[in-house]
Amino acid sequence: MPDVQTSGDEVATSRKGMIRALAALGIVAVLGGGFLIAGGPDAVVRLLSGEDDTTAGDVAPVTPAEGADSEDEAPEAASDETSEAAEATVTAEAETGTTGGTKSPSSVAPSPAPVATPPTADQQSRMYWEQVASQEQIGKLVRGEISSFTLGTANRSGSTASVPVTVSYKAGGSISGTMVLRDYSGTWYFSSITRNGHTATTPSGSGDTSVIAAIVTQQAANQDIPTGIISGGYKKVTVNSVSQGSGTATLNITLSGGTAAPMPGTITCVSKTIGGVKHWFITSFAK
Repeated sequence: MPDVQTSGDEVATSRKGMIRALAALGIVAVLGGGFLIAGGPDAVVRLLSGEDDTTAGDVAPVTPAEGADSEDEAPEAASDETSEAAEATVTAEAETGTTGGTKSPSSVAPSPAPVATPPTADQQSRMYWEQVASQEQIGKLVRGEISSFTLGTANRSGSTASVPVTVSYKAGGSISGTMVLRDYSGTWYFSSITRNGHTATTPSGSGDTSVIAAIVTQQAANQDIPTGIISGGYKKVTVNSVSQGSGTATLNITLSGGTAAPMPGTITCVSKTIGGVKHWFITSFAK
């Protein structure tokens, strides 16, 4: 049999054919992978139907982590909390009347106490001159000669309360008399104390303004003892001691014997020289 020989050109041709076949296969593989990545048959269907695979509807929503607020909700929640805090601050400031702190109850201004209507000029003058006419007993009181007063039942007639009184002296003996209290505009004032049978004229005129001012202001501010005497709360006034200063005298007393419990108190007096003679005036009965 004769030998078959292949020329070099045929071999070269065969090699080139194989290379081209391998290259074609590689291209097909690359195109096939891209086809699958792009969505394969579904992508072809979408292209043919006119749909765009880049629309927002195909983008998966971002799901926040469990238990965390989304970016859209966080500012709203913070805004709500800030608003509530601001409202609470405004309410607190409105209630306390302050900014940055709570108003102390002690800084709150109290309601002013009612001011007593003062007696008229004629009534003030009457109190002054009736005390001038009572110098016999007021003078003995200031000099420490009286040990006690025993008080009877007050007899009220209009704005005047007349209280029967028995005055006991330290040196012994006693006298009977009357203490007079007067109601001017709802406030009780001591007016006089005299023994029975005592006669004295009551001068007229305005009187000393400083003494009158002391009587009006101090007695208006100390109503417990005068009202207690009138109501029967106190039936006895015991004089414990007397101390005198320059133009003043203070008597330490004890009130007892009535419906009220025994109570210590003071009688305050001031002096005024009238016609060369020192006169004493009771400016207050106080607890």
